Amino acid sequence: MPRRKNNISIQKNRIKEVVKTSGASQRLVAIWLDVNYTTVSSWNSNVTQPEAENLNKIGELVEIDNRMLYEPQGRVNTGFAEALESELQRLNKIEGISYEVEKFDKKKGGTVKVNNPELVKRLRKFAEAYKKS
Repeated sequence: MPRRKNNISIQKNRIKEVVKTSGASQRLVAIWLDVNYTTVSSWNSNVTQPEAENLNKIGELVEIDNRMLYEPQGRVNTGFAEALESELQRLNKIEGISYEVEKFDKKKGGTVKVNNPELVKRLRKFAEAYKKS
């Protein structure tokens, strides 16, 4: 059951509203999904969100498309992903910043490849500037 990490960009569901409108009860949802009633209550208050399988079962129960179980995010396509991809390619090809670096992992007792922290930092800085403009 995925939990909230912080209050930023938490997708809110409409499960409580949709289930009520359909004529079903929260108790029926809990029994239909074979989950604890408090789990459904947690989804209703957006403390946690259901996993994809449970979301699909709710959609089947109330006969609604799964996308309708979530609040719209109100996002507008500004070309952000395309701009970020271009910056990623520029940083890699022109500035020579590698995608991954090797790092020693104590648990594995050897080196593992991880995302290059410098690349992550530079992309986040680019993203911040892009969103301001």
